[in-house]
Amino acid sequence: MTHPYASAAYAQSLRHLGEPLAVPEWEGQVLTRPTPRGGRRDAMGPYPLAVIAPGADLAAGLNRLSDAGLVSVVAVLDDRQRPSMEPLSAAFDFVRPFKSHFLHDRSLGPLELGKHHRYEVRRALTRVDVAEIRLGDHQSAWQALYDELVQRRGLADAHAFPAAHHRTLAGLPGLRAFGAFIDGRLVSAHLFVTHDGYAMSHLAASSAEGYASGAAYAVNHFAVGALDDCAAINFGGGAGLSTDPADGLVRFKKGFANCTATAWLAGKVLDPDAYRSLGAGHDDEAFFPAYRGATVREPANAHQG
Repeated sequence: MTHPYASAAYAQSLRHLGEPLAVPEWEGQVLTRPTPRGGRRDAMGPYPLAVIAPGADLAAGLNRLSDAGLVSVVAVLDDRQRPSMEPLSAAFDFVRPFKSHFLHDRSLGPLELGKHHRYEVRRALTRVDVAEIRLGDHQSAWQALYDELVQRRGLADAHAFPAAHHRTLAGLPGLRAFGAFIDGRLVSAHLFVTHDGYAMSHLAASSAEGYASGAAYAVNHFAVGALDDCAAINFGGGAGLSTDPADGLVRFKKGFANCTATAWLAGKVLDPDAYRSLGAGHDDEAFFPAYRGATVREPANAHQG
């Protein structure tokens, strides 16, 4: 069965990021978008991860993207849902570590919470009721929680999901949702996308009331127990590329994990001439594609006699 992230329906729900384009050789999808200038298009993997089948014909997929006139392609790959590194490295221009994800791997033993998380879970369970939910039965309440998160954190671009995305999630095969309630009100929820015994954290949000009650701790604790058909649960990483143990989100996720895994960034230039032209004036060689990165600033006196 196709991974939910590789389905056409899921890609269609991300049209705020780009136009879906099927890559049957990879058994997946990419999103195409206009380049910042030049009237061309490039491709990126779907949020949050591109799923490429382990036995994918990588070269044929890249040829398809090149034939479509795309300048480049970039994708984030999960460590457990990708082809092996040798063919990936041979097909793409680079495959490099992107960020660390926090996982609970059941083969390493049962969940063991530290003192801080034990306290927070106990405190939350005295204030909220937790259950697995059908997202479609709580669509409006979930949307309100996520909209509040967008406003509170000023989220934009990839994380500013339209209502169509949330409606698609409600019917997405493998979607598992867990919620915390106070007096029947949904105050916190966490959505996971599951496939072949592996769960991936997708989105989570809490209201102000949920934060005050520590509801997210109770939700995660409940989810680890309920997702017992999954050999591993990936809680994702910190905000951006943060791995700072003092970061609140890192500390929260790490407390439910017993190992880490690397998410990988893979990139390929499909049209070298166009790529060089678009990248002129951009100085961040570590960013891919370069033409979406930082630009070189001329010295203040560059045009002074």
